[in-house]
Amino acid sequence: MKKSRFNEDQMVRILREADAEPVSKVAKRHGVSEQTIYTWRKRYGNLEVSDVRRLRELEAENARLKKMLAERDLEIDVMKDIAKKSGERARETSSSRVCPGTGTVGTEGLPTVVRGEVGAVVCVPGRAAGRARARCHA
Repeated sequence: MKKSRFNEDQMVRILREADAEPVSKVAKRHGVSEQTIYTWRKRYGNLEVSDVRRLRELEAENARLKKMLAERDLEIDVMKDIAKKSGERARETSSSRVCPGTGTVGTEGLPTVVRGEVGAVVCVPGRAAGRARARCHA
């Protein structure tokens, strides 16, 4: 995109001149086409120089806030992925944990402790743990 020769403040000043004089004279004096002045008028309308400055500040603040929001959303997604992976890893390695309801070590055939999504401890019975299921509800 081509960079403009005029900044926004200068554009607004030229527009105010074009309001007082014919557009063709103002365009010729500043070395721009009449269509350029009409395009500027469409973009900036009746804004004054102070309004344009305030608009620029608001746009910069808006861009900064959007960037912060995007970074926060990215961090949340990363944290969710980490929590999901650590939850899967906890289920895989949970066979060495002690079941709080029965006090038994979760090995083959005995209840196994796993962390749920809410953080509650749940005992998952093994193959031969029918009796332990009734006792293990911590």
